[in-house]
Amino acid sequence: MTDIDKLQKHKTEPAGMINTAINIITSPAEAFAEIQERPTKIFPMTVVLFSMMLVMLWYYNIVDFDWFIDDAMRLSNISEVQMEQAREQMGSMSQATFTAVGILGSTVFLVVLWILQAGYLSLASALNGDQFRFTNWFSLVVWTALPYLLSTVGMAVTIMLSPNGQLSAFDLNPLTLRNLGIATSIDSLNRVFSQLDLTIIWGITLTVMAYKQWLQSSWPKACGIVLAPYLLFIGVWTYFALT
Repeated sequence: MTDIDKLQKHKTEPAGMINTAINIITSPAEAFAEIQERPTKIFPMTVVLFSMMLVMLWYYNIVDFDWFIDDAMRLSNISEVQMEQAREQMGSMSQATFTAVGILGSTVFLVVLWILQAGYLSLASALNGDQFRFTNWFSLVVWTALPYLLSTVGMAVTIMLSPNGQLSAFDLNPLTLRNLGIATSIDSLNRVFSQLDLTIIWGITLTVMAYKQWLQSSWPKACGIVLAPYLLFIGVWTYFALT
């Protein structure tokens, strides 16, 4: 039997995109094995980005634009002069333009975040000398982003329950730590709690689990390598928030 025959013999049948998506939630180990063997990317990227774009398009189209500008300025920790200048700049944009910028900005931010995550993990792999490369890690991070869909559903429900259009961007996602009741007297930390939600924590946890499974490492090593950039970011943000 040739090496190619042996390789084909050990390959499993494709689980399918839908089954892999379900397994990410219900049976992560099976999903990680499938992603390791077939590092696909287009399906999870399309699902996450398209759903996010749809809900943001809905939000920007139903929100009271003048009220939205005033609310954004009120929540910004800036001086009155800066507030007036920012209000004039935002007010000079049409709602359609603001919608396009908001949706494009959110999409680009998420893709860049995925690239940075995969780049960091591929660098760790290069230093560790394992077989996983950027394409493997990028596939993993976009698949482990599927829990973000729960936040999207939560935002859609929030929009439906706010018919008057006066819905703050900070109140849009019901799964953020801030909206779940975690808050402090420090505005900078509250802004972190406004951006961090349960599905992000879920996605990071899945990445840790996958790293442990793929590399057969210990829990401390998997947590240390995967969580290092997040802990560094939170530490730096907290430092500046408290000083």
